Amino acid sequence: MSGEAVGERRWDALVIGGGIAGLTAAWDLVRAGLRPLLIEARGYTGGLVAAGRIGGARMDLGAEGFVVRGQAATSMLADLGLRTAAPHGRPRLFLPPLAPGAGAGSSQWGLHRFPDHAYLGIPADPLAADVVAIIGEEAARRAAQDADLPGTAGTGPEDPGDLASFVTARMGTGVLERLVRPIVAGIHSADPADLAADVVMPGLRRATAELGSLSAAVAAVLERRRARQDGAGGRSVDAAVEGGLFRLTDALRETIEAGGGSVRTRTGAQWLRPGDGQDCAGGEAPAAWRVGIAPTRRGPTPSDEPVPDGSQEVVATDHVVVACSAGAALRLLRGIPGLPASATDLTVPVGAPIARFTLVARAPELSGEPVGSGLLVAPTGVAGPAELAGPAAAASAGPGASGLVSDGMVPGGRSARPVACPVRAKALSHLSAKWPWVGAELRALHGPDVHALRLSYGRPGQPRPQVDLQVALGDVAALTGVRIEPETVIDHMLVRWDGTLPPVTPAYRERTRHLEEQLAPVTGLEVTGAWVAGTGIAAVVEHARAAAGRLAGSHGR
Repeated sequence: MSGEAVGERRWDALVIGGGIAGLTAAWDLVRAGLRPLLIEARGYTGGLVAAGRIGGARMDLGAEGFVVRGQAATSMLADLGLRTAAPHGRPRLFLPPLAPGAGAGSSQWGLHRFPDHAYLGIPADPLAADVVAIIGEEAARRAAQDADLPGTAGTGPEDPGDLASFVTARMGTGVLERLVRPIVAGIHSADPADLAADVVMPGLRRATAELGSLSAAVAAVLERRRARQDGAGGRSVDAAVEGGLFRLTDALRETIEAGGGSVRTRTGAQWLRPGDGQDCAGGEAPAAWRVGIAPTRRGPTPSDEPVPDGSQEVVATDHVVVACSAGAALRLLRGIPGLPASATDLTVPVGAPIARFTLVARAPELSGEPVGSGLLVAPTGVAGPAELAGPAAAASAGPGASGLVSDGMVPGGRSARPVACPVRAKALSHLSAKWPWVGAELRALHGPDVHALRLSYGRPGQPRPQVDLQVALGDVAALTGVRIEPETVIDHMLVRWDGTLPPVTPAYRERTRHLEEQLAPVTGLEVTGAWVAGTGIAAVVEHARAAAGRLAGSHGR
Protein backbone atom coordinates (compact mmCIF):
# COMPACT_ATOMS: atom_id res chain seq x y z
CA MET A 1 0.00 0.00 0.00
CA SER A 2 1.19 3.53 -0.74
CA GLY A 3 0.96 5.37 2.61
CA GLU A 4 -1.53 4.83 5.42
CA ALA A 5 -5.21 5.01 4.63
CA VAL A 6 -7.54 7.00 6.86
CA GLY A 7 -11.22 6.18 7.19
CA GLU A 8 -13.28 3.47 5.55
CA ARG A 9 -16.71 3.50 3.94
CA ARG A 10 -18.87 0.78 2.49
CA TRP A 11 -20.47 1.22 -0.93
CA ASP A 12 -22.64 -1.17 -2.93
CA ALA A 13 -20.25 -0.79 -5.86
CA LEU A 14 -17.20 1.22 -6.87
CA VAL A 15 -16.69 2.39 -10.44
CA ILE A 16 -13.15 3.55 -11.16
CA GLY A 17 -13.14 5.96 -14.11
CA GLY A 18 -15.66 8.56 -15.21
CA GLY A 19 -15.45 8.34 -18.99
CA ILE A 20 -18.31 7.02 -21.08
CA ALA A 21 -17.57 3.42 -19.93
CA GLY A 22 -17.63 4.24 -16.23
CA LEU A 23 -20.69 6.46 -16.46
CA THR A 24 -22.55 3.79 -18.42
CA ALA A 25 -21.64 1.04 -15.95
CA ALA A 26 -22.61 3.17 -12.93
CA TRP A 27 -25.93 4.08 -14.58
CA ASP A 28 -26.80 0.43 -15.16
CA LEU A 29 -25.81 -0.44 -11.57
CA VAL A 30 -28.17 2.27 -10.28
CA ARG A 31 -30.94 0.84 -12.44
CA ALA A 32 -30.27 -2.54 -10.81
CA GLY A 33 -30.84 -1.03 -7.37
CA LEU A 34 -27.22 -0.55 -6.29
CA ARG A 35 -25.65 2.61 -4.86
CA PRO A 36 -22.32 3.02 -6.65
CA LEU A 37 -19.51 5.45 -5.94
CA LEU A 38 -17.91 6.61 -9.20
CA ILE A 39 -14.48 8.20 -8.95
CA GLU A 40 -12.63 10.04 -11.71
CA ALA A 41 -9.00 11.13 -11.34
CA ARG A 42 -9.41 14.09 -13.69
CA GLY A 43 -11.45 17.18 -12.96
CA TYR A 44 -14.39 16.29 -15.18
CA THR A 45 -16.44 13.32 -16.27
CA GLY A 46 -17.14 12.24 -19.84
CA GLY A 47 -13.62 11.53 -21.09
CA LEU A 48 -13.48 12.23 -24.82
CA VAL A 49 -17.07 13.47 -24.70
CA ALA A 50 -16.59 17.08 -23.64
CA ALA A 51 -18.23 20.42 -24.29
CA GLY A 52 -17.22 24.07 -24.41
CA ARG A 53 -18.59 27.41 -25.56
CA ILE A 54 -17.32 28.85 -28.84
CA GLY A 55 -18.93 32.03 -30.08
CA GLY A 56 -21.31 31.69 -27.15
CA ALA A 57 -22.73 28.36 -28.35
CA ARG A 58 -22.13 25.14 -26.41
CA MET A 59 -20.54 22.55 -28.71
CA ASP A 60 -18.92 19.15 -28.50
CA LEU A 61 -15.14 19.53 -28.24
CA GLY A 62 -14.33 15.82 -28.52
CA ALA A 63 -16.55 13.09 -29.91
CA GLU A 64 -19.69 14.49 -31.52
CA GLY A 65 -21.35 11.31 -32.77
CA PHE A 66 -20.96 7.57 -32.90
CA VAL A 67 -21.09 4.75 -35.41
CA VAL A 68 -24.41 2.99 -34.97
CA ARG A 69 -23.86 -0.64 -34.00
CA GLY A 70 -26.30 -2.81 -32.11
CA GLN A 71 -28.86 -1.47 -29.67
CA ALA A 72 -26.90 -0.87 -26.45
CA ALA A 73 -26.17 2.82 -27.08
CA THR A 74 -29.42 3.81 -28.76
CA SER A 75 -31.59 2.03 -26.16
CA MET A 76 -29.66 3.80 -23.41
CA LEU A 77 -30.35 7.15 -25.04
CA ALA A 78 -34.05 6.32 -25.25
CA ASP A 79 -34.15 5.31 -21.57
CA LEU A 80 -32.50 8.62 -20.66
CA GLY A 81 -35.12 10.54 -22.65
CA LEU A 82 -32.59 11.70 -25.25
CA ARG A 83 -33.28 11.70 -28.96
CA THR A 84 -30.87 10.45 -31.58
CA ALA A 85 -30.24 12.50 -34.69
CA ALA A 86 -28.50 11.78 -37.95
CA PRO A 87 -26.19 14.45 -39.38
CA HIS A 88 -27.74 16.85 -41.83
CA GLY A 89 -26.27 17.06 -45.31
CA ARG A 90 -24.00 14.78 -47.27
CA PRO A 91 -20.25 14.51 -46.58
CA ARG A 92 -17.54 14.74 -49.23
CA LEU A 93 -14.14 13.24 -49.94
CA PHE A 94 -11.19 15.44 -50.93
CA LEU A 95 -9.08 13.25 -53.19
CA PRO A 96 -6.12 13.48 -55.58
CA PRO A 97 -6.84 13.11 -59.29
CA LEU A 98 -7.03 9.82 -61.09
CA ALA A 99 -4.41 9.35 -63.77
CA PRO A 100 -5.31 10.02 -67.42
CA GLY A 101 -7.12 7.04 -68.85
CA ALA A 102 -8.57 5.96 -65.50
CA GLY A 103 -11.73 8.01 -65.85
CA ALA A 104 -10.29 11.26 -64.54
CA GLY A 105 -11.29 14.76 -65.48
CA SER A 106 -9.41 17.33 -63.43
CA SER A 107 -5.69 17.12 -62.77
CA GLN A 108 -6.11 18.70 -59.33
CA TRP A 109 -7.29 17.47 -55.95
CA GLY A 110 -11.07 17.75 -55.81
CA LEU A 111 -14.30 17.03 -53.96
CA HIS A 112 -16.36 13.90 -54.42
CA ARG A 113 -19.64 13.00 -52.75
CA PHE A 114 -19.67 9.91 -50.58
CA PRO A 115 -21.26 7.05 -52.49
CA ASP A 116 -24.98 6.71 -51.79
CA HIS A 117 -24.80 3.07 -50.80
CA ALA A 118 -21.58 2.25 -48.95
CA TYR A 119 -20.41 1.24 -45.47
CA LEU A 120 -17.23 3.09 -44.39
CA GLY A 121 -16.46 3.41 -48.09
CA ILE A 122 -17.15 -0.21 -49.14
CA PRO A 123 -19.78 -0.02 -51.88
CA ALA A 124 -22.83 -2.22 -52.14
CA ASP A 125 -22.63 -1.78 -55.92
CA PRO A 126 -19.06 -1.21 -57.19
CA LEU A 127 -20.37 -0.28 -60.65
CA ALA A 128 -22.65 2.50 -59.40
CA ALA A 129 -21.95 5.81 -61.13
CA ASP A 130 -20.90 7.61 -57.95
CA VAL A 131 -18.41 4.84 -57.16
CA VAL A 132 -16.96 4.80 -60.69
CA ALA A 133 -16.53 8.58 -60.52
CA ILE A 134 -14.24 8.15 -57.52
CA ILE A 135 -12.21 5.02 -58.30
CA GLY A 136 -12.32 4.88 -62.10
CA GLU A 137 -13.84 2.36 -64.49
CA GLU A 138 -11.12 -0.29 -64.42
CA ALA A 139 -10.93 -0.32 -60.62
CA ALA A 140 -14.74 -0.53 -60.48
CA ARG A 141 -14.74 -3.57 -62.78
CA ARG A 142 -12.12 -5.20 -60.54
CA ALA A 143 -14.24 -4.44 -57.47
CA ALA A 144 -17.32 -5.96 -59.10
CA GLN A 145 -15.49 -9.29 -59.40
CA ASP A 146 -16.14 -9.62 -55.66
CA ALA A 147 -19.51 -11.10 -56.63
CA ASP A 148 -17.77 -13.94 -58.54
CA LEU A 149 -15.38 -14.92 -55.77
CA PRO A 150 -16.21 -17.70 -53.32
CA GLY A 151 -17.46 -16.46 -49.97
CA THR A 152 -14.40 -17.99 -48.32
CA ALA A 153 -11.98 -15.70 -50.18
CA GLY A 154 -10.42 -13.34 -47.66
CA THR A 155 -12.67 -14.50 -44.80
CA GLY A 156 -11.01 -17.72 -43.66
CA PRO A 157 -9.17 -18.14 -40.36
CA GLU A 158 -5.89 -18.37 -42.25
CA ASP A 159 -6.46 -15.01 -43.98
CA PRO A 160 -5.07 -11.74 -42.57
CA GLY A 161 -7.50 -10.16 -40.14
CA ASP A 162 -6.76 -6.53 -40.93
CA LEU A 163 -9.31 -4.40 -42.76
CA ALA A 164 -6.99 -3.44 -45.64
CA SER A 165 -6.21 -7.06 -46.53
CA PHE A 166 -9.88 -8.01 -46.36
CA VAL A 167 -11.04 -5.17 -48.64
CA THR A 168 -8.17 -5.72 -51.08
CA ALA A 169 -8.86 -9.45 -51.26
CA ARG A 170 -12.50 -8.91 -52.12
CA MET A 171 -12.58 -5.67 -54.13
CA GLY A 172 -9.01 -4.66 -54.97
CA THR A 173 -6.83 -1.71 -54.23
CA GLY A 174 -8.99 0.89 -55.95
CA VAL A 175 -11.73 0.61 -53.33
CA LEU A 176 -9.16 0.47 -50.56
CA GLU A 177 -7.15 3.52 -51.64
CA ARG A 178 -9.84 5.83 -52.96
CA LEU A 179 -12.67 5.02 -50.55
CA VAL A 180 -11.87 2.94 -47.49
CA ARG A 181 -8.45 4.36 -46.58
CA PRO A 182 -9.50 8.06 -46.70
CA ILE A 183 -12.72 7.42 -44.78
CA VAL A 184 -11.20 5.15 -42.13
CA ALA A 185 -8.17 7.42 -41.70
CA GLY A 186 -10.45 10.41 -41.21
CA ILE A 187 -12.84 8.73 -38.78
CA HIS A 188 -10.49 6.47 -36.83
CA SER A 189 -7.14 8.31 -37.21
CA ALA A 190 -5.57 5.00 -38.24
CA ASP A 191 -4.67 3.10 -41.38
CA PRO A 192 -6.95 0.17 -42.29
CA ALA A 193 -3.84 -2.02 -42.53
CA ASP A 194 -3.46 -1.58 -38.76
CA LEU A 195 -7.09 -2.28 -37.84
CA ALA A 196 -8.82 -5.57 -37.15
CA ALA A 197 -11.73 -5.89 -39.58
CA ASP A 198 -13.79 -7.74 -36.98
CA VAL A 199 -13.35 -4.89 -34.48
CA VAL A 200 -14.00 -1.96 -36.84
CA MET A 201 -16.77 -3.73 -38.78
CA PRO A 202 -18.07 -6.51 -36.52
CA GLY A 203 -19.71 -9.37 -38.37
CA LEU A 204 -18.88 -8.14 -41.86
CA ARG A 205 -16.36 -10.87 -42.69
CA ARG A 206 -18.76 -13.52 -41.40
CA ALA A 207 -21.64 -12.06 -43.42
CA THR A 208 -19.41 -12.02 -46.52
CA ALA A 209 -18.72 -15.74 -46.10
CA GLU A 210 -22.39 -16.51 -45.53
CA LEU A 211 -23.86 -14.32 -48.29
CA GLY A 212 -21.10 -15.04 -50.79
CA SER A 213 -19.77 -11.53 -51.43
CA LEU A 214 -18.68 -8.38 -49.64
CA SER A 215 -21.10 -6.28 -51.69
CA ALA A 216 -24.01 -8.44 -50.51
CA ALA A 217 -22.83 -8.15 -46.91
CA VAL A 218 -22.67 -4.35 -47.17
CA ALA A 219 -26.13 -4.24 -48.76
CA ALA A 220 -27.47 -6.26 -45.82
CA VAL A 221 -25.90 -3.84 -43.32
CA LEU A 222 -27.44 -0.88 -45.11
CA GLU A 223 -30.85 -2.54 -45.23
CA ARG A 224 -30.78 -3.16 -41.48
CA ARG A 225 -29.88 0.49 -40.96
CA ARG A 226 -32.79 1.68 -43.08
CA ALA A 227 -35.13 -0.49 -41.02
CA ARG A 228 -34.08 1.01 -37.67
CA GLN A 229 -36.86 2.75 -35.77
CA ASP A 230 -34.72 4.69 -33.30
CA GLY A 231 -33.94 7.74 -35.40
CA ALA A 232 -30.39 6.62 -36.19
CA GLY A 233 -31.09 4.93 -39.49
CA GLY A 234 -30.67 6.23 -43.01
CA ARG A 235 -27.54 6.39 -45.13
CA SER A 236 -25.19 7.79 -42.52
CA VAL A 237 -23.12 5.55 -40.26
CA ASP A 238 -23.12 8.35 -37.70
CA ALA A 239 -25.67 9.23 -35.08
CA ALA A 240 -25.62 11.94 -32.45
CA VAL A 241 -27.64 13.15 -29.52
CA GLU A 242 -30.00 15.94 -30.45
CA GLY A 243 -28.50 19.05 -28.91
CA GLY A 244 -24.98 17.60 -28.63
CA LEU A 245 -23.35 14.37 -27.51
CA PHE A 246 -22.32 16.03 -24.24
CA ARG A 247 -25.98 15.81 -23.22
CA LEU A 248 -25.50 12.05 -22.88
CA THR A 249 -22.73 12.25 -20.29
CA ASP A 250 -24.57 15.07 -18.50
CA ALA A 251 -27.70 12.92 -18.30
CA LEU A 252 -25.81 9.84 -17.12
CA ARG A 253 -24.18 11.71 -14.26
CA GLU A 254 -27.45 13.35 -13.21
CA THR A 255 -29.28 10.01 -13.23
CA ILE A 256 -26.54 8.27 -11.23
CA GLU A 257 -26.67 10.91 -8.51
CA ALA A 258 -30.48 11.07 -8.51
CA GLY A 259 -30.56 7.29 -8.02
CA GLY A 260 -28.47 7.33 -4.86
CA GLY A 261 -25.02 7.00 -6.39
CA SER A 262 -22.21 9.50 -5.95
CA VAL A 263 -19.71 10.97 -8.41
CA ARG A 264 -16.37 12.36 -7.24
CA THR A 265 -13.85 13.96 -9.57
CA ARG A 266 -10.18 14.64 -8.76
CA THR A 267 -10.23 11.28 -6.95
CA GLY A 268 -8.23 8.28 -8.12
CA ALA A 269 -7.82 4.64 -7.11
CA GLN A 270 -4.36 3.89 -5.74
CA TRP A 271 -4.59 0.16 -5.01
CA LEU A 272 -7.03 -2.70 -5.33
CA ARG A 273 -7.01 -5.89 -3.27
CA PRO A 274 -9.41 -8.64 -2.22
CA GLY A 275 -11.11 -8.19 1.16
CA ASP A 276 -9.31 -9.69 4.14
CA GLY A 277 -12.38 -11.37 5.59
CA GLN A 278 -12.69 -8.90 8.46
CA ASP A 279 -15.92 -7.13 9.25
CA CYS A 280 -16.22 -3.63 7.88
CA ALA A 281 -16.74 -0.54 10.00
CA GLY A 282 -20.12 -0.59 11.74
CA GLY A 283 -20.19 -4.37 11.93
CA GLU A 284 -21.14 -4.95 8.30
CA ALA A 285 -20.28 -8.28 6.70
CA PRO A 286 -16.83 -8.61 5.14
CA ALA A 287 -16.48 -6.97 1.74
CA ALA A 288 -15.14 -8.78 -1.30
CA TRP A 289 -12.86 -5.87 -2.21
CA ARG A 290 -10.99 -3.01 -0.62
CA VAL A 291 -9.76 -0.10 -2.67
CA GLY A 292 -7.52 2.75 -1.60
CA ILE A 293 -8.60 6.07 -3.09
CA ALA A 294 -7.05 9.54 -2.76
CA PRO A 295 -7.40 13.10 -4.05
CA THR A 296 -5.47 13.79 -7.24
CA ARG A 297 -3.88 16.65 -9.10
CA ARG A 298 -2.85 17.00 -12.72
CA GLY A 299 0.10 15.02 -14.00
CA PRO A 300 3.14 16.57 -15.73
CA THR A 301 1.21 16.96 -18.99
CA PRO A 302 -2.54 16.99 -19.74
CA SER A 303 -2.34 13.49 -21.26
CA ASP A 304 -0.51 11.98 -18.26
CA GLU A 305 -2.35 10.13 -15.51
CA PRO A 306 -3.15 12.43 -12.56
CA VAL A 307 -1.06 11.87 -9.44
CA PRO A 308 -2.15 11.38 -5.78
CA ASP A 309 -2.33 14.55 -3.71
CA GLY A 310 -3.67 13.87 -0.23
CA SER A 311 -4.57 11.26 2.37
CA GLN A 312 -6.02 7.95 1.28
CA GLU A 313 -9.28 6.45 2.39
CA VAL A 314 -10.56 2.92 1.89
CA VAL A 315 -13.68 1.88 0.02
CA ALA A 316 -15.07 -1.53 0.96
CA THR A 317 -17.40 -3.07 -1.61
CA ASP A 318 -18.52 -6.33 -3.17
CA HIS A 319 -18.52 -4.96 -6.72
CA VAL A 320 -15.74 -3.13 -8.56
CA VAL A 321 -15.77 -1.87 -12.15
CA VAL A 322 -12.34 -0.84 -13.42
CA ALA A 323 -13.24 1.59 -16.20
CA CYS A 324 -10.24 3.93 -16.18
CA SER A 325 -7.50 4.36 -18.77
CA ALA A 326 -5.23 1.45 -19.60
CA GLY A 327 -2.19 2.52 -17.60
CA ALA A 328 -4.11 3.06 -14.37
CA ALA A 329 -6.22 -0.06 -14.88
CA LEU A 330 -3.23 -2.35 -15.45
CA ARG A 331 -1.50 -0.90 -12.40
CA LEU A 332 -4.52 -1.78 -10.26
CA LEU A 333 -4.97 -5.24 -11.75
CA ARG A 334 -1.35 -6.20 -11.12
CA GLY A 335 -2.15 -6.14 -7.40
CA ILE A 336 -4.64 -9.01 -7.64
CA PRO A 337 -3.18 -12.20 -6.14
CA GLY A 338 -3.10 -15.16 -8.49
CA LEU A 339 -3.44 -13.17 -11.70
CA PRO A 340 -0.59 -14.25 -14.02
CA ALA A 341 1.86 -11.47 -14.83
CA SER A 342 1.50 -12.34 -18.53
CA ALA A 343 -2.15 -11.29 -18.44
CA THR A 344 -1.32 -7.66 -17.68
CA ASP A 345 1.89 -7.51 -19.71
CA LEU A 346 0.30 -5.34 -22.38
CA THR A 347 1.81 -2.66 -24.58
CA VAL A 348 -1.15 -0.38 -25.16
CA PRO A 349 -1.04 1.45 -28.51
CA VAL A 350 -1.10 5.24 -28.54
CA GLY A 351 -2.89 7.12 -31.27
CA ALA A 352 -1.72 10.11 -33.25
CA PRO A 353 -1.82 13.48 -31.48
CA ILE A 354 -5.02 15.18 -32.57
CA ALA A 355 -5.69 18.90 -32.82
CA ARG A 356 -9.14 20.32 -33.51
CA PHE A 357 -9.48 23.95 -34.50
CA THR A 358 -13.04 25.29 -34.30
CA LEU A 359 -13.92 28.74 -35.57
CA VAL A 360 -17.10 30.78 -35.70
CA ALA A 361 -17.23 33.41 -38.43
CA ARG A 362 -19.57 35.57 -40.41
CA ALA A 363 -19.38 34.04 -43.89
CA PRO A 364 -22.46 34.36 -46.14
CA GLU A 365 -20.77 32.23 -48.83
CA LEU A 366 -20.99 29.19 -46.54
CA SER A 367 -24.79 29.37 -46.45
CA GLY A 368 -24.89 27.29 -49.63
CA GLU A 369 -23.10 24.45 -47.77
CA PRO A 370 -20.37 24.00 -50.42
CA VAL A 371 -18.98 20.85 -48.74
CA GLY A 372 -22.25 19.51 -47.33
CA SER A 373 -21.83 18.39 -43.73
CA GLY A 374 -18.06 18.33 -44.18
CA LEU A 375 -15.28 16.40 -45.84
CA LEU A 376 -12.46 13.93 -45.23
CA VAL A 377 -9.06 14.53 -46.80
CA ALA A 378 -7.21 11.57 -48.26
CA PRO A 379 -3.93 10.79 -46.52
CA THR A 380 -0.97 12.34 -48.32
CA GLY A 381 0.07 10.07 -51.14
CA VAL A 382 -3.22 8.16 -51.43
CA ALA A 383 -3.20 7.28 -55.04
CA GLY A 384 -4.92 8.38 -58.10
CA PRO A 385 -2.69 6.59 -60.65
CA ALA A 386 -4.06 4.06 -63.07
CA GLU A 387 -2.20 1.23 -61.39
CA LEU A 388 -4.97 1.32 -58.76
CA ALA A 389 -7.12 -0.82 -61.02
CA GLY A 390 -4.66 -3.57 -61.78
CA PRO A 391 -5.23 -6.75 -63.74
CA ALA A 392 -8.63 -8.38 -63.38
CA ALA A 393 -7.36 -11.72 -62.22
CA ALA A 394 -9.40 -12.33 -59.11
CA ALA A 395 -12.29 -14.28 -60.53
CA SER A 396 -10.27 -17.45 -60.83
CA ALA A 397 -8.73 -17.26 -57.37
CA GLY A 398 -9.35 -20.20 -55.11
CA PRO A 399 -11.03 -20.31 -51.71
CA GLY A 400 -9.16 -18.71 -48.86
CA ALA A 401 -6.89 -16.64 -51.10
CA SER A 402 -6.04 -13.29 -49.60
CA GLY A 403 -3.49 -11.83 -52.00
CA LEU A 404 -5.92 -12.31 -54.84
CA VAL A 405 -4.88 -9.56 -57.21
CA SER A 406 -1.65 -7.81 -58.06
CA ASP A 407 -2.87 -4.22 -58.19
CA GLY A 408 0.34 -2.75 -59.53
CA MET A 409 1.16 -0.91 -56.33
CA VAL A 410 4.42 -0.62 -54.48
CA PRO A 411 4.78 -2.89 -51.42
CA GLY A 412 2.26 -1.90 -48.75
CA GLY A 413 -0.40 -0.92 -51.29
CA ARG A 414 0.64 2.73 -51.66
CA SER A 415 0.88 4.60 -54.92
CA ALA A 416 4.26 4.67 -56.59
CA ARG A 417 3.57 8.30 -57.56
CA PRO A 418 2.00 10.14 -54.61
CA VAL A 419 0.27 13.43 -55.30
CA ALA A 420 0.99 16.26 -52.85
CA CYS A 421 -1.98 17.39 -50.77
CA PRO A 422 -2.64 21.16 -50.77
CA VAL A 423 -3.88 21.29 -47.14
CA ARG A 424 -2.66 20.20 -43.71
CA ALA A 425 -6.10 19.32 -42.31
CA LYS A 426 -7.35 15.74 -42.42
CA ALA A 427 -11.02 16.69 -42.10
CA LEU A 428 -13.38 19.63 -42.05
CA SER A 429 -16.84 19.67 -40.47
CA HIS A 430 -19.38 22.38 -41.25
CA LEU A 431 -20.80 22.12 -37.74
CA SER A 432 -23.60 24.65 -38.12
CA ALA A 433 -24.87 22.74 -41.16
CA LYS A 434 -24.17 19.21 -39.92
CA TRP A 435 -25.89 19.75 -36.57
CA PRO A 436 -28.85 22.16 -37.02
CA TRP A 437 -28.99 23.04 -33.29
CA VAL A 438 -25.50 24.58 -33.54
CA GLY A 439 -26.59 26.78 -36.43
CA ALA A 440 -29.79 27.78 -34.66
CA GLU A 441 -27.95 28.81 -31.48
CA LEU A 442 -25.39 30.84 -33.42
CA ARG A 443 -28.08 32.62 -35.41
CA ALA A 444 -29.93 33.46 -32.19
CA LEU A 445 -26.73 34.93 -30.76
CA HIS A 446 -25.26 36.67 -33.79
CA GLY A 447 -27.87 36.91 -36.55
CA PRO A 448 -27.74 35.35 -40.04
CA ASP A 449 -24.73 34.13 -42.03
CA VAL A 450 -22.72 33.03 -38.98
CA HIS A 451 -21.19 29.57 -39.32
CA ALA A 452 -19.10 27.16 -37.28
CA LEU A 453 -16.34 25.11 -38.90
CA ARG A 454 -14.06 22.54 -37.30
CA LEU A 455 -10.78 21.43 -38.86
CA SER A 456 -9.05 18.28 -37.60
CA TYR A 457 -5.30 17.69 -37.73
CA GLY A 458 -2.98 14.82 -36.85
CA ARG A 459 -2.18 11.55 -38.59
CA PRO A 460 -0.29 8.45 -37.44
CA GLY A 461 3.47 8.81 -37.77
CA GLN A 462 3.39 12.58 -38.13
CA PRO A 463 4.60 15.16 -35.58
CA ARG A 464 2.24 16.88 -33.17
CA PRO A 465 0.31 19.25 -35.42
CA GLN A 466 0.95 22.97 -35.10
CA VAL A 467 -2.16 24.95 -35.97
CA ASP A 468 -3.16 28.58 -35.69
CA LEU A 469 -5.86 30.78 -37.18
CA GLN A 470 -3.84 31.56 -40.30
CA VAL A 471 -3.27 27.87 -41.07
CA ALA A 472 -6.92 27.05 -40.44
CA LEU A 473 -8.24 29.84 -42.66
CA GLY A 474 -5.88 28.81 -45.46
CA ASP A 475 -7.19 25.25 -45.29
CA VAL A 476 -10.80 26.48 -45.25
CA ALA A 477 -10.19 28.45 -48.45
CA ALA A 478 -8.55 25.48 -50.20
CA LEU A 479 -11.23 23.00 -49.14
CA THR A 480 -14.41 25.06 -49.50
CA GLY A 481 -13.48 27.77 -51.98
CA VAL A 482 -14.62 30.35 -49.39
CA ARG A 483 -12.05 32.85 -48.12
CA ILE A 484 -12.75 34.00 -44.57
CA GLU A 485 -10.96 37.15 -43.50
CA PRO A 486 -9.56 37.19 -39.93
CA GLU A 487 -11.64 40.22 -38.99
CA THR A 488 -14.87 38.28 -39.69
CA VAL A 489 -13.93 35.55 -37.20
CA ILE A 490 -16.07 35.93 -34.07
CA ASP A 491 -14.34 33.26 -31.96
CA HIS A 492 -12.02 30.30 -32.29
CA MET A 493 -10.60 27.54 -30.10
CA LEU A 494 -7.83 24.96 -30.44
CA VAL A 495 -8.38 21.71 -28.52
CA ARG A 496 -5.79 18.93 -28.36
CA TRP A 497 -6.35 15.26 -27.64
CA ASP A 498 -2.96 13.61 -27.09
CA GLY A 499 -2.43 9.99 -26.15
CA THR A 500 -5.79 8.74 -27.38
CA LEU A 501 -6.27 5.05 -28.11
CA PRO A 502 -6.42 4.13 -31.80
CA PRO A 503 -8.60 1.27 -33.07
CA VAL A 504 -6.81 -1.89 -32.05
CA THR A 505 -4.81 -4.34 -34.13
CA PRO A 506 -5.76 -8.03 -34.32
CA ALA A 507 -2.73 -8.97 -32.19
CA TYR A 508 -3.63 -6.48 -29.46
CA ARG A 509 -7.23 -7.69 -29.45
CA GLU A 510 -6.01 -11.22 -28.78
CA ARG A 511 -4.01 -9.99 -25.78
CA THR A 512 -7.01 -8.22 -24.26
CA ARG A 513 -9.14 -11.31 -24.81
CA HIS A 514 -6.54 -13.29 -22.87
CA LEU A 515 -6.72 -10.75 -20.02
CA GLU A 516 -10.52 -10.92 -19.92
CA GLU A 517 -10.40 -14.73 -19.83
CA GLN A 518 -8.00 -14.62 -16.89
CA LEU A 519 -10.26 -12.17 -15.02
CA ALA A 520 -13.54 -13.98 -15.74
CA PRO A 521 -13.37 -16.28 -12.67
CA VAL A 522 -12.62 -13.35 -10.31
CA THR A 523 -15.78 -12.65 -8.32
CA GLY A 524 -17.15 -9.12 -8.12
CA LEU A 525 -14.67 -7.53 -10.53
CA GLU A 526 -15.18 -6.30 -14.07
CA VAL A 527 -12.88 -4.40 -16.43
CA THR A 528 -14.18 -2.21 -19.23
CA GLY A 529 -13.25 0.84 -21.31
CA ALA A 530 -12.04 1.44 -24.85
CA TRP A 531 -8.69 -0.28 -24.28
CA VAL A 532 -10.47 -3.63 -23.80
CA ALA A 533 -13.79 -3.00 -25.56
CA GLY A 534 -12.44 -1.51 -28.77
CA THR A 535 -12.79 2.13 -29.76
CA GLY A 536 -16.05 3.80 -30.62
CA ILE A 537 -18.88 4.83 -28.30
CA ALA A 538 -21.20 2.02 -29.40
CA ALA A 539 -18.55 -0.63 -28.68
CA VAL A 540 -17.61 0.89 -25.32
CA VAL A 541 -21.23 1.29 -24.18
CA GLU A 542 -22.10 -2.28 -25.15
CA HIS A 543 -19.07 -3.66 -23.30
CA ALA A 544 -19.70 -1.53 -20.19
CA ARG A 545 -23.36 -2.49 -20.02
CA ALA A 546 -22.49 -6.16 -20.27
CA ALA A 547 -19.95 -5.78 -17.45
CA ALA A 548 -22.45 -3.97 -15.22
CA GLY A 549 -25.07 -6.58 -16.02
CA ARG A 550 -22.83 -9.38 -14.81
CA LEU A 551 -22.15 -7.58 -11.53
CA ALA A 552 -25.80 -6.70 -11.01
CA GLY A 553 -26.76 -10.29 -11.74
CA SER A 554 -24.44 -11.52 -8.99
CA HIS A 555 -25.82 -9.03 -6.43
CA GLY A 556 -27.37 -10.83 -3.50
CA ARG A 557 -26.16 -14.28 -4.54
